[in-house]
Amino acid sequence: MSRIKLTAPIIQTRAAMEELVGEIAALTIEQRKLSAEMDRQLQAVREKFEVHLGELKKLVEEKTTVAQAWSEANPLEFGKRKSIDFVHGQVGFRTGTPKLKPLLKWKWDMVLEAVKINFWANGYLRTKEEVDKETLLADYSKATRTDLELRTLGVQVVQDESFFVEPKLTEVEARSVV
Repeated sequence: MSRIKLTAPIIQTRAAMEELVGEIAALTIEQRKLSAEMDRQLQAVREKFEVHLGELKKLVEEKTTVAQAWSEANPLEFGKRKSIDFVHGQVGFRTGTPKLKPLLKWKWDMVLEAVKINFWANGYLRTKEEVDKETLLADYSKATRTDLELRTLGVQVVQDESFFVEPKLTEVEARSVV
């Protein structure tokens, strides 16, 4: 089986390039119009359903609050379990993941100082070492550091270059593209 390879036309002249950029501009305008229409229709659908969805959400929250109040008032119904199965669903309490919280009137900076002072807690202090890339780049830009010096650190400064076509959409008339 042989494959047919399609090749893009090669632009020979500046005039042909001008025409190509015009086509790109026209296509971009059409793309933006279509995108704007899609956004308009999506917004209309959202507005159609938002009010009703908001009302339903509020009702679920209110009824969940009532269910929680009953569950807290009737711990014997749960026995040793954390949940109860009903015909239409399940209610219960979930235990979250453990987390640290400073004591009343304590702040995290006070906890940090206490960890520094207590010898048994020194394993709970961490310092993060990392390369200060921003400062290295800034010094390189100011010619404070050279390529050779950066190479001794195992790094180099690179810059990517990318091609672009930027249509002047305000100057291009919307036209049909063949």
